[in-house]
Order: sequence, then C-alpha cells, then structure tokens
Amino acid sequence: MKRYARDAHIEEVERVSPHTLRHTFATRLYRETSTIRMVQKALGHSDLSTTMIYTHVVEEELKRAM
Repeated sequence: MKRYARDAHIEEVERVSPHTLRHTFATRLYRETSTIRMVQKALGHSDLSTTMIYTHVVEEELKRAM
C-alpha cells in the first residue's frame, strides 16, 4: 500500500494503511449516500453501533463548515 501511496504522490505515506483505506471508503460512501445501513452492509458490520462512527465524522465536518 505504501508503494501505491508514493506512486500516487500522497504526502503522508506513513499514515496510509488498510485501516485508513477502509475508513476513507466508509466515510465517503456515507457522505455520498447518507445511508448508514448501506455503509454497514458494505463494511460487513453486524452491529449498527459499530458503523455509527462514520456519522459522527461527517457531522463534525458539517459543524466545522458552518
């Protein structure tokens, strides 16, 4: 992953990991769809509370923007 991050000219290569990729995917999916159940299914979470962290990330961004 780090090699691909370098090839993509990502500045913070050391922060790139499978976890950050998954988190970014889930956050963007939630931003685009606003459907937490879709994110839950895509991530394979059995408990919705595990998926709810992505709603907080988007809500914090909204607060900062306002």
